[in-house]
Amino acid sequence: MRRITRAFKGVTHAMKDVDAILRSALLATLDRDFDRAEELLADAVRIDSSGIESFLALGRLFRMRGEIGRAIRIHQNLLLRADLEVDQRVEVLVDLGTDFRQGGFLRRAIASYEEVLSRDPKHLVALRALFHLLADVREFGRALEVARRLSRIEGDKSGHREAELYVDMAVAAHREGRNDDARKAVKRAIRKDRDLVRAWIELGDLEAERGRTKAALAAWVRVPEVDPASGEQVYPKLETAYSALGKGRDFEKLLRTFLDERPDDSAARLALARALAARGEIDDGVSELRRIIESDPGDLEATAALGRVLLAEGRDAEAAHLLGEVLDALDQRGLLASTKDLE
Repeated sequence: MRRITRAFKGVTHAMKDVDAILRSALLATLDRDFDRAEELLADAVRIDSSGIESFLALGRLFRMRGEIGRAIRIHQNLLLRADLEVDQRVEVLVDLGTDFRQGGFLRRAIASYEEVLSRDPKHLVALRALFHLLADVREFGRALEVARRLSRIEGDKSGHREAELYVDMAVAAHREGRNDDARKAVKRAIRKDRDLVRAWIELGDLEAERGRTKAALAAWVRVPEVDPASGEQVYPKLETAYSALGKGRDFEKLLRTFLDERPDDSAARLALARALAARGEIDDGVSELRRIIESDPGDLEATAALGRVLLAEGRDAEAAHLLGEVLDALDQRGLLASTKDLE
């Protein structure tokens, strides 16, 4: 009995030592002292080679440092152990899949996550990773099946994940010249999620290639309506399309409509300023640009646009004054190197 008691105390003491070492390794990792963290975790493994927590922590440290080969070896060696519980084996497989994914071994990552799901069909981490991996390797049919499984498990009826995948399918088909397939896919995406910006942009591009300028306009206009912050992605497309139809003024009217609804929409105001300047209404364009800069002195795109307009108009003094303001703003933010730093 005394021997058993002493053995139990020894195990308990070792477990306490390992716990303390793991805490110290965590602190070292947070301090970005990775060499010290590795030393501590190696000690933990030597003290208790029967548990897997120390091995998992060491493998994740290697992965964090970009040492994918070492991380893979640790996890593969763990899988050779006959004493792993089912949930432990699943955890190791998830980590191995993450190793493969980070290392760019996509097919091997897919196989690891599929093995996880063969043991735990509702494992969300594995399902989410597998969904993205299958999309990356363009196995869209299988990715759709995984997306639907995820939606059922999560109770997600939005269709957003499937819509994103349909856009990926459309982009892939478009690049391969299968434009009919691309249009079918992107329209499915829109039926699933009418607020998906990527879908409207892709549909507009496809319609423009067919010479259906009005249809392209109708698609692109949806982008700033759905998400004002994404408007800058389509304003140049819209301007070109309106010009092709001989309706340049309609583009300006559209932008002013957006600005009436959202006066702080700097992307729309910048597009309006550029359109005005391009048509020769320099003072109006400059006025719009100054409104942006007054609202946000750190808007370098608007500042650069204003500088170009001023220089093109020979208003060198104003351009020089503007440059001085920019330099002052950068200096206040500590973004200008001192003379000593440049030597």
